[in-house]
Amino acid sequence: MNIRVLLVDDHAVVRQGLRAYLDLQADIEVCGEAGDCAAAVTLAAQLRPDVALVDLVMPGIDGIQTTRRILAVSPDTRVVILTSSTDPSSVRPALEAGATSYQLKEVSGRELLDSLRRSARGESVLHPRIAAGLAQAIRGEPSRGPLAQLSNREREVLLLIAEGLSNQAIAEHLLISETTVKTHVGNVLAKLDLADRTQAAVWAWRRKIVQTD
Repeated sequence: MNIRVLLVDDHAVVRQGLRAYLDLQADIEVCGEAGDCAAAVTLAAQLRPDVALVDLVMPGIDGIQTTRRILAVSPDTRVVILTSSTDPSSVRPALEAGATSYQLKEVSGRELLDSLRRSARGESVLHPRIAAGLAQAIRGEPSRGPLAQLSNREREVLLLIAEGLSNQAIAEHLLISETTVKTHVGNVLAKLDLADRTQAAVWAWRRKIVQTD
């Protein structure tokens, strides 16, 4: 089954380049293109794409508000932000608006495809530079507050969730069983009073913002 992608970028040349590349993939179909928020919302409501690849900086209504409006009319769509900005003040609102993933335009084609495929499966994917900043913040977090409720292993799992790894990938990384990972994920969500993995990533980013303010 193909992953149906909606391209949202105010630059037609960027959309054309993305379409040309994505159309070469056997499992990905570009189902529509939009140059602004209004067109994106209209197409999202009509097409119900699996993934919307959304530029952050657009004239008028930006990618963060566009994300909210797309999800309002097509809740099952996964939004991947594709931008040049590494500014935490942009990352946090994008994730809180409901974006599944945040990627930089400097990524390779292979990395972009990986983000689209994983996002379509419901995983959260952050660009390595963003994830690295997040990792540093979590590892350096003082042993007080909500994070202090987590064991060392649970903190490791939280970090890997925020980096967008699946349970299977976390199990392979930590050399433990996937069942054990599921237990740790459940503990993390329960202790931090979070509903799902995306909220866990947002929570971790908020800790980073607090620490760097």
